[in-house]
Amino acid sequence: MASIQSIVSVSIERATNQATTQDLNTIAILTEHTRFGETYKIYSSLTEMTEDGFLVGDKAYKYAQIIFSQNPRAPQVVVGKKDALDSYVVAIQDLEAAYGQWLFLITDAESDADHTAIAAYIETTEKFYVIHSADADAPTVLGDLGSELKALGYERTFGIYSSNANIGVPAAGWLGRFAPQQLGSATWIYKPITGITPDNFTTTQLTNLNNKNWNSYTTVEGTPVVFGDNKVFGGEYIDVMLGVQWIITRMRERVWGTLLNSRKVSFDTAGIAKIESDIRSVLAEATDLGILAADFAPVITVPNALSLSSAQRNTRILTGVTFEARLAGAIQKVDGIRGTVFA
Repeated sequence: MASIQSIVSVSIERATNQATTQDLNTIAILTEHTRFGETYKIYSSLTEMTEDGFLVGDKAYKYAQIIFSQNPRAPQVVVGKKDALDSYVVAIQDLEAAYGQWLFLITDAESDADHTAIAAYIETTEKFYVIHSADADAPTVLGDLGSELKALGYERTFGIYSSNANIGVPAAGWLGRFAPQQLGSATWIYKPITGITPDNFTTTQLTNLNNKNWNSYTTVEGTPVVFGDNKVFGGEYIDVMLGVQWIITRMRERVWGTLLNSRKVSFDTAGIAKIESDIRSVLAEATDLGILAADFAPVITVPNALSLSSAQRNTRILTGVTFEARLAGAIQKVDGIRGTVFA
């Protein structure tokens, strides 16, 4: 009997080996402990941590507990281990080498020197470090950790001030509340944190905290919320830093995916158009997610393949690709509402 295969031959090349999509929501908890021997473990519940020997009083457990208590809830946390003889920076590097699929870091560091060293290292990466301070100098005009980090201009570290004596717990709650949301789509203020008691600050204290780029946890008209200017210590807005990181990461992945899954991307008009299409698709998605402004169409510029010299094409490196896009920004305060009423 004749077969259909002899008449119609179909062959499909599978291109399912897509580039890895980096996790841009996961929180890493790094503390000094001896609960497991590995460099890290991933937990999706407190029960799993208890089964590994973690106790309620362990800082890693406390952080995970308050992270998992927030709404929306983080699906998992990465728990790393710092050996007693290692510095925090070495421990972070070990964690990155073993497992780098996390974006946010919180530690049990207590000294300003350790926080500053961690912040300095994180500044060289594409991660973000979140800290908590209960230093009584923070709400004053005196110098403190926030003042130092602001002077250093660190843009990948941001912090929350709370008089809560549980070191790191307010930062863990803050992270747990906002990290699960789409990166860059939310301002990290004006929302409650489950499990944290708000402070009753004076106007002067809030001004001092804001001047140092600390965020805080207080009440507005009786409602507990994160309060502040939503800034990293370097002065940029948190959502801007996170949104830009989303664009960088996803654009890199999208272009790499094209190179990975194409037999060849020709150095001609059609090949350059493929790269341009990748860039355009990421910018369109960023617009849909509220990272970029919807009322401004991104402008992408790519080189004209016909204008490139043989020497330029022979490098096999595409250069001269640029784009302009406007951030969506956010309204954080409303000033100057005026009206007239009459009978």
